[in-house]
Amino acid sequence: MWRSSRSDLVPRRLRGPARDVTRGFTLLEAMVSLLLLVIVLIVAMTMLFQMRAFAERQQSFMLPRQTARRAAEYLSYYFAGASDLNFITSPPNPNALIMYYNLNGVPTRASYNNLTGIAADEPGNAVLAASGLRPANTSTRFGDIGTDIITMVTPFDPSRYQIFAPFPSGNAAADVWVNFRVGCATSDAVNQTKFQEATGFDGTQSALLMLVDKRGSWTYVRIPSAGYVPGGLCTDVTSYKNIHVQVDTTSATLAPPNGVPVLLDPVYLVTGLQVISFRVLTDDVDGLPKLQQKLGLFDPTADNPGTSFTNVMENVEDLQVAYMYSQEAAKGATGNLVWNTASQTINSTAAGCGGLPAPGCDTHVPFQAGPNFGALPPALDISNVIGVRFSITARSPLLSLAVRQMTTTANQHFRPASEDHAVTMDTANPTSPLYDQFDHYRATATLMLRNRIPRG
Repeated sequence: MWRSSRSDLVPRRLRGPARDVTRGFTLLEAMVSLLLLVIVLIVAMTMLFQMRAFAERQQSFMLPRQTARRAAEYLSYYFAGASDLNFITSPPNPNALIMYYNLNGVPTRASYNNLTGIAADEPGNAVLAASGLRPANTSTRFGDIGTDIITMVTPFDPSRYQIFAPFPSGNAAADVWVNFRVGCATSDAVNQTKFQEATGFDGTQSALLMLVDKRGSWTYVRIPSAGYVPGGLCTDVTSYKNIHVQVDTTSATLAPPNGVPVLLDPVYLVTGLQVISFRVLTDDVDGLPKLQQKLGLFDPTADNPGTSFTNVMENVEDLQVAYMYSQEAAKGATGNLVWNTASQTINSTAAGCGGLPAPGCDTHVPFQAGPNFGALPPALDISNVIGVRFSITARSPLLSLAVRQMTTTANQHFRPASEDHAVTMDTANPTSPLYDQFDHYRATATLMLRNRIPRG
């Protein structure tokens, strides 16, 4: 074998010049590398920002749709189940949707169409000035401008109990005996407690109850704390005078529209009813329009805006209700089945209204005759409504500049018209104040009132 050659044995003059094996990048190579790195970063960051803006755009696109659909689903539960348990009348459940009531002898509205804030048309209302994060000319004392207010009765634990005859009508402190035996298996005291629970006693008074007679005539009633008289008799299984209460059957404080009727025996006490009101109002704390609800009748003397309403869902900016009448009733109203639409708003000159004075059709909500009207109700009476079509308009959170630039048309930043709440489009001027920095979406639901449908 040949031995490996050794470089140290070669004379230095024959090895050639020494080589530097630790040499780095040249300046030109470093500049080219940096340039390529910058190009890659610019492309990557551009794509990142575009994808982030696209993700935000998709989120702003979906959020108002989800909000509107959730709000519509929430309201559908109450609209479909609206009922006052008065099945005797025809149509049944005449007070399922509440338009009016008498408060201390004064006709009072419980539902509104397209709030204006004009006190002459809406007593007690006014347009609110700027407050906190709520801008001026956005809301009225009752709710946001152009939105509706609706009040209805929805049973949550319904029951009917017969009252011992004769019923003492027109008595400010009437002694009333009720056939109630839920707790009689234990004792009279337990039965009294069970009756207080059934009537929604909160320590000061009962919930809002109703009295219904054999003809379907009805009135409101509340049992005060002192009205729960002890000494009921569970042992009475002949006349069933099991619970003793004292109530005001004149309903001087709270009464149906057009006054209290004379109730004829047999009369029933209806419990387990829940009166609930809905409106839209912009919050002055965060500046967001919100769907709100109140457990009780809308009261313009207190709910202005008051503290009885609670927030249900934010970024709901419009609530519109259209009323669907039965075909028989519509024959007396020029054949129109649905009112308070973009083409047909209830007013005093509408056929089926008869030019009735307030509380009547001139307030743009259905007339409500009440049980003591004394004549045949007009065709557009609320008792003839068999369904509703309601619309919820929701909006997205405030859009970022990048998201707004991705919008192809300005119409997506424009609150859509809904029923008779019109919006004037300004397509020639995309910078018009009518356009805002939100996405909007309207969801509509059409529901029959189950308890007004025969065998429903």
